[in-house]
Amino acid sequence: MGEWNFLKYNRENNIKTFAASLILVILIAAFSVAGFMIFGGEAPAEEDRYPWIASDSAAKDGMLDGTFYNGEKNPAGSLAYKIAGEITVEASDGKGNFKIENSGKNTCLMKVKITVNDEVVYQTGYIKPNQHISEDFLDKIPEAGTYEALALFEGFDPNTEESIGFAEPEEITITVMP
Repeated sequence: MGEWNFLKYNRENNIKTFAASLILVILIAAFSVAGFMIFGGEAPAEEDRYPWIASDSAAKDGMLDGTFYNGEKNPAGSLAYKIAGEITVEASDGKGNFKIENSGKNTCLMKVKITVNDEVVYQTGYIKPNQHISEDFLDKIPEAGTYEALALFEGFDPNTEESIGFAEPEEITITVMP
């Protein structure tokens, strides 16, 4: 009988020890996840996401406000974007605030072309999802004045670099300051 009580005592202690160990492991895992989310949970830079694609030289990682989008992605073939409705540039160098963004919701690459009177005055290289171009330079600077322009957004499959089509052209205004 003494032997039975001894085994019962050890079984109860083993169960308690196991339960305490399990709770400790769960707590450590929870703190690890919380620490990762607080200190290292940002999305990977888009350069890391598609390393075989060279971004436009003016493209910066993150959204226009400096954040990264980590939520649900748009379906393939859909394109969410931003561009300034009015772009003012200097006649001397064509520098201006374009405020172009390829949303982090997208899964496709994007190129932007701006035309004035059917003439291309600006064209980007690839802008990856979760990248933006704040400032850039016109490729061709019209004479001083204000122009109605069209911004054309084209999406590309990042794996094949084939065009998946254009979004509706966006009407914008370009002002060239003397």
